[in-house]
Amino acid sequence: MTMIWFEKDRIPEGSWPFLNATHAGLRDLETTLVDRLDLTEGTGSLLITGCMQAYRQAVMRRTLDLAQSVIVLWNAGLLTGSVVSARALLETISTYYSFLERTKQAAAEHNWTRIGKLVDAYSFSTMAGTNKRERSAEHPPRVGQAVVDFIKATQPDAVQFWEQICDVAHPNGKQMLSIAGDLRDCRYDGRTAVENGPVLFLAVFNCLYSCCWLIASDTDFEILLEQIRRGGDLPADHPLIVGRELIDGVVRQVAQGYGKMQVGPRKTKKERR
Repeated sequence: MTMIWFEKDRIPEGSWPFLNATHAGLRDLETTLVDRLDLTEGTGSLLITGCMQAYRQAVMRRTLDLAQSVIVLWNAGLLTGSVVSARALLETISTYYSFLERTKQAAAEHNWTRIGKLVDAYSFSTMAGTNKRERSAEHPPRVGQAVVDFIKATQPDAVQFWEQICDVAHPNGKQMLSIAGDLRDCRYDGRTAVENGPVLFLAVFNCLYSCCWLIASDTDFEILLEQIRRGGDLPADHPLIVGRELIDGVVRQVAQGYGKMQVGPRKTKKERR
């Protein structure tokens, strides 16, 4: 699959930091997909680590599918469809974040039994059938809560974009009216996709930007697998731990050099006053 990207004339004027990095990351993510995965890892017996890798593969495939949907629909001028896909993308990443964080905590406590329950609960959770009522303490949280937790942990200044994207994705009357046209003076004038673009792209951008966390989480996932295989923490000089520290150092430097991330259309002097 060739990663489709935004057409240049479809990106609203403004500052969209790390948009190119997201594109490169999604292309790299494609290379991690496999056609077949041995859940026994060559042992002949089903392993928790093998099942975790299968769950992650499903997340990555869904992420790529939704990311492409976001972009294709946006390029086509189908902005509402793009926003709906972006919301599903953010929900997918947030649920995976919840799984990874809870599993990391269980590994830190050497609670291997709980890890097995978490893998089963997240892998086989459903919104239909009798299993819907059979929720254990290990089951995923409600999707809305998972998203808020994810954004607060990774993009603490961006919670408003979740609220925005929910309002657009749902058929709420006020939002539909404002996107479709302008209601004033006893008249309803239609609005074009071009007019809506700058505002809606804020939410779409933040959902796609979340893919950067997903891609960067690969090291944490590999560390977690090794902890489970070893039955304990990895030594400080383990290559995965050293790599994690290097990545964290680079992220801190970028954050300090870039400052608070400002995204969106450029404001005029009048608007900045």
